[in-house]
Amino acid sequence: SAAREKYRPVAAKGSIMYFVVADLGLIDPMYQFSLRYFTQLFNLTIENSPKSKDLAKRLEILLSETTVAVYTNVSRGLFEKDKLVFSFMLCAEILKLNGVINSIEWNYFLRGSPGMDKKRPPKPDHRWLSQQQWNNAVDLATSLDTFKTLLDDLQTKPMRLQIGDMIVDVNQIDPAAPDIDEYQSNLKMFDKLILIKNFAEDRVVQAVTIFVAQNLGQVFVESPATDLNTLYKDMSARTPLVFILSTGSDPMGSFLRFAKEMAMSNKIQSISLGQGQGPVAEKMIVNALKSGEWIFLQNCHLAASWMIAMEELVKKIADPVNPINQDFRLFLSSMPAKSFPVSVLQNSVKVTNEPPKGLRANTKRAFNEIQASFFEENILGMDWKKIVFGICFFHAIIQERKKFGSLGWNIKYEFNDSDRECALLNFQMFCKDGYIPWDALIYITGEITYGGRVTDFWDQRCLRTILKRFFSPVTLDQEYKYSASGIYYAPEYDTLKQ
Repeated sequence: SAAREKYRPVAAKGSIMYFVVADLGLIDPMYQFSLRYFTQLFNLTIENSPKSKDLAKRLEILLSETTVAVYTNVSRGLFEKDKLVFSFMLCAEILKLNGVINSIEWNYFLRGSPGMDKKRPPKPDHRWLSQQQWNNAVDLATSLDTFKTLLDDLQTKPMRLQIGDMIVDVNQIDPAAPDIDEYQSNLKMFDKLILIKNFAEDRVVQAVTIFVAQNLGQVFVESPATDLNTLYKDMSARTPLVFILSTGSDPMGSFLRFAKEMAMSNKIQSISLGQGQGPVAEKMIVNALKSGEWIFLQNCHLAASWMIAMEELVKKIADPVNPINQDFRLFLSSMPAKSFPVSVLQNSVKVTNEPPKGLRANTKRAFNEIQASFFEENILGMDWKKIVFGICFFHAIIQERKKFGSLGWNIKYEFNDSDRECALLNFQMFCKDGYIPWDALIYITGEITYGGRVTDFWDQRCLRTILKRFFSPVTLDQEYKYSASGIYYAPEYDTLKQ
């Protein structure tokens, strides 16, 4: 009992992480995780973590490993827009447990001051200070002791904050003041976050990202690997894999490639669900349980009436009393839908199928889906590797432009992974003799493969211009850089792993 008590910090952290995970269901009905699933994941992480006879070191390992495991396994089943919310909630709850953040500060950050109609002193006559910001400052000064001198500070001294590489001017008393530490020296990092929320709301997402990275680690603001090789290790004959779809996504291509890698191409069956397809799918599953085949039920959201029957079927598969072939695997795909069975979601491996956020994550995912032989074994040698890297980077660029609204594209286009795959296969086909027909490839890629989706004239012109930067004869030069800064370029590596 005494030895068990020493591991209480791990249990306490595990408890708060579970409740963060359980609350995700309030964001989207597809974000369902059962206590059984969480406990299995938590215990498995503890068993597989590095061992140490030093108790302090062992506790440190367990606290780190369990947090990373929970984030990795849960966040890959979340859409990109919700991953930062999850990691920030996780970070905040851990800091609250450690006493770094108190509940008053946390509630103020989330909801602001409760008194909406209370009397406030008149706003000073400063053009840079809006009425809403002044109201926020008054509420902040009366709500939190840390900011009791805020109203005077706001008008008398330069208030400049730094979080990571980001610098934010709260006021404009002296914009040229070089000393950043003068005001912020007595502030905690979360206090700076509260000020940024009140006075520079457009910088909150960037500030939160830095806050999570500095408190938990860089891995908590990056998208985890979602390749099928990794996911397959977590599923079993009794645990299905659910692809949560977004508009324009289709995991079928990567599924077929993975089945080929696993020598299961002749033992897979797939069916797109819809009216009358439920009984057919049920018969396929019953036969596959005996033969050990892989079954892929696509678009489950289109068969809402059959979902109850599917739920019962999955429950029988999960029951260890019922014998099944250990080679059997069940794959499901569905758009977010309230009709999808909660029990199936809670006890399955889940993964979203959408482009990851950020150039680095997007390019990394592209290379995770490319086979080593495709990248390394080509008659063009290093030129081929630069072409592949250029197209993967180009694909990431045009995906990222979407988040800038009309500054990125006049119309929002649903570019997806199949566009990139199609472009690469075209290159392989046209370059098989060791000659690169640039004019033909640039036209096919810019006007058909990617350009076929683009309807606006200015967007078409923009796409072609961006493509030339990453895919043209000059990109094969040894000294060529994608950007004027020289930061972005195609690395000259021989293997995919490098």
